[in-house]
Amino acid sequence: MNNVYKLISPRYENVFIHVVQGHFVSANNHINYYIGTSDVKHNHDVAVDTAMLLSEYYNTNGIQVDTVLCLYETQALGAYLAHELSRPNMFRMDTKQEIFVVGSEYDANGNLIFRDNLVRMIKEKNVIILISAITSGKTVERAMESVQYYGGNVVGISSVFSAQDEINSVHVNTIFSSRDIPEYRAYQAHDCPMCRQGMPVMAIANSYGYSVL
Repeated sequence: MNNVYKLISPRYENVFIHVVQGHFVSANNHINYYIGTSDVKHNHDVAVDTAMLLSEYYNTNGIQVDTVLCLYETQALGAYLAHELSRPNMFRMDTKQEIFVVGSEYDANGNLIFRDNLVRMIKEKNVIILISAITSGKTVERAMESVQYYGGNVVGISSVFSAQDEINSVHVNTIFSSRDIPEYRAYQAHDCPMCRQGMPVMAIANSYGYSVL
């Protein structure tokens, strides 16, 4: 695709995403921009610096974190985030804290589940939900419900990009937002103006990437 541009964080120049304009179909919406976070998830240097930026919110607000729940290939980023949060810092001078990093698994109905060996990392723990990009927030809502089912407490939501400022009254700690892409829009499939205008769908998109049609 030729209409790709790089959006760099004003807080740190090594943290960036790729933005692609077009007509994309995701699980819950039609969107006019695809947010590419591959470097954040798979490039060591970018992931380390992204984790540093995300950790600032929890450190400065004194939010204790026991577990980072990683959705859609964010385990590497989650490990670096846990490392940043576990270290003593100017806001918490105590010894290094143990933080679990848990990946996501879904059943046949799309429900997030935790195997018996992982339940102890969720139950009665303060959990951060980590995801690369948030559009409607429905995926995060389902993850929050699952954490609650298993007895965990969601204390934070972190993302690289988010079109939502909060989900179920929990603040979204994000590096990029829709304010950085003012034209960003998400539509229900039955109410998509791009479809009404006859604009062909360019790709099927999800948190793993996109597949051009």
